[in-house]
Amino acid sequence: MNIPAVRKNILNVDFYELLVWITIVILLYLISLNNYLHFHIVIELFSVYFAYVIFLIVWKARSRLENRYLLILGVSYFFVGSFDFLSALAFHRTEAFPGFGTNLTAQFWTISRFLESTSFLIAPLFLIRTGERQERNVKTLESSIFAWKAFLVYAVISVTCLISIFFTENFPASYFQDSVFTQFKVASGYLISFMLLCSLFFLYIVRDRFEEKVFNLLSVSLVLTGSVSLLFAFDSQTGEALGILGLFFKLLSIYLVYKAIVDIGFEEPCSFLFSELKHREEDFRQKAIFFGDEYGHIYRTINKRYLNRSAKEDNPKDGLDSYSSYMQNLQGIGFQFNKDFKLIFLYGPVEEMTGYPKQDFLSGKVAWQEIIIPEDRPAISKKKDKLKLNLNSIVESEYRIKKKDGEIKWVREILQRISDESESSGKFQGLVYDITERKMAEETLEKIDKIRLKEVHHRIKNNLQVISSLLSLQAEKFEDKEVLEAFRESQNRVESIAMIHERLHESENMDAFDFSDYLRKLTTDLFNSYNVGNRNISLKLSLEPVYLGMNTAIPLGIIVNEIVSNSLKHAFPAGKRGEVSINFFKAETLVAKYGTSCSDNYCPYEGKYTDYKDCINNNFRYILTVADNGIGIPEEIDFKNTDSLGLQLVNILAKQIGGRIELKRDQGTKYIICFSNEG
Repeated sequence: MNIPAVRKNILNVDFYELLVWITIVILLYLISLNNYLHFHIVIELFSVYFAYVIFLIVWKARSRLENRYLLILGVSYFFVGSFDFLSALAFHRTEAFPGFGTNLTAQFWTISRFLESTSFLIAPLFLIRTGERQERNVKTLESSIFAWKAFLVYAVISVTCLISIFFTENFPASYFQDSVFTQFKVASGYLISFMLLCSLFFLYIVRDRFEEKVFNLLSVSLVLTGSVSLLFAFDSQTGEALGILGLFFKLLSIYLVYKAIVDIGFEEPCSFLFSELKHREEDFRQKAIFFGDEYGHIYRTINKRYLNRSAKEDNPKDGLDSYSSYMQNLQGIGFQFNKDFKLIFLYGPVEEMTGYPKQDFLSGKVAWQEIIIPEDRPAISKKKDKLKLNLNSIVESEYRIKKKDGEIKWVREILQRISDESESSGKFQGLVYDITERKMAEETLEKIDKIRLKEVHHRIKNNLQVISSLLSLQAEKFEDKEVLEAFRESQNRVESIAMIHERLHESENMDAFDFSDYLRKLTTDLFNSYNVGNRNISLKLSLEPVYLGMNTAIPLGIIVNEIVSNSLKHAFPAGKRGEVSINFFKAETLVAKYGTSCSDNYCPYEGKYTDYKDCINNNFRYILTVADNGIGIPEEIDFKNTDSLGLQLVNILAKQIGGRIELKRDQGTKYIICFSNEG
């Protein structure tokens, strides 16, 4: 991209824009000198235009716009603009509302200004209220519902005001026939100015939610809007200098809001969007600190308990008192089995841990095996069999037991042969103690890790999607085909990476996801990007479900993106028909189907088996082929040593995943990538 050219382009747009506005202001001033009625109506119509544009843009983006300040303003300007339009129609001598005088214009004007100032006042409160506890994953549905609720509230208020004017006729008068504003109108002007001053203070409090330029534009707009109310509070004669100045201020104030929300927020969204992302990243960092504190709390709880236990065990006394003290302070249940694993001794908090009296186990009324959760019993039996085969071994097991009241507890069991007994007698002893607290802590930590990892993938995916959107918006400023193609290629690369993080975020397994499913989505998006639906190019996929980790999936996704993009751009010129095919399978699948040697009966497998011989011989686990039946790559071009950025990426990334790539030029182009999912 030519950065100086971009800057020059932007400066030219600003210059022309300034020139247009100077011309408009001069024309409006000349109109005001000759006909104040026309001047007033033109100003109002300009304001209505900007108000409706603000509403339409914000409303269309409501599902993605998480800044509720902007949502409130966008919705409010539909009704502000509507009352401004009614005010223009009701202006004296237009005869739009027969039987109503200039008072109707002033009433509509007052309602419009109250709606605008109230919106500026309450909008920052939503950021203050939600800034501390905003959900990390704001759903599309939530933003849409909020926008609809705001629209409904404004609609109810507007309808109520219209009823009070036209039907109940209890809305306060704002203008007398002798060209004097009423006390209500003057007091409203002061109140509206005060509300806008408070709005400016609240906006300053939440300024970190806005890019600096947006904050400055909104601040200046608030000052101008407050000045408009003061000017009309002082002015009691229509058409005087203060009224003309107030209308100019009104037009400028709403234009600045338009500039902040529409022009900067959507046409140049880089700093605007990343300001919102920066706030969310700070929110995530604070929550990560909280999770860290939870880690510490859990570990301190566990360590305190087991350190206390160790302190008791590290200071034994000699003789019988020592044994008695040990048994009394035993945290678990001590037991002995005979050689047939029949319980002969039991001591400790048996009833506390199991809910059954100790005598029930010793008498055989309740067998210990019966309280073990059925799913855990086979593993326990295998370990006991292992102990029988190797009497000198120590068997440790963790399993679940079900108490008499139905509560599930995790326990740890340590079992060994009594060393001073003869092998023929074969008595065994052991200890079972409660580890439920530790297991709950481990599960909590595991959940926290999953949440944090999901959040990381979600943030990266969001950031990459923003970058993709920025590339798309920036590309609209150019018409050169090569520049547009460069933007599209960069956008496709970014989206291929974002798609992987999206898959990992949605996957239950944080370490890997089904790469074949990803390939289907990637290739479909690429075909849509290059608009091949009208070019008679078909896509053929033969994909075996394979789970890959992120370190392998990202480079491999970019490789597929580059090869398929090259095929769609170069393999089928002048509307030529063709096919792009992608095969992805495990090497062991190929070996199981055709054996390890190639013969006349075992060679074909979506092509020649010999094409994959090197992959098999070098013990690669996976094989990916991307092929097309287009015009092919000329023999004189060395695809491993070329100026093409795409092919350079393909070769570099193939080495990065520890794989190899080979090009076949028979009947088109066929790339064979062999790799293993190491790391």
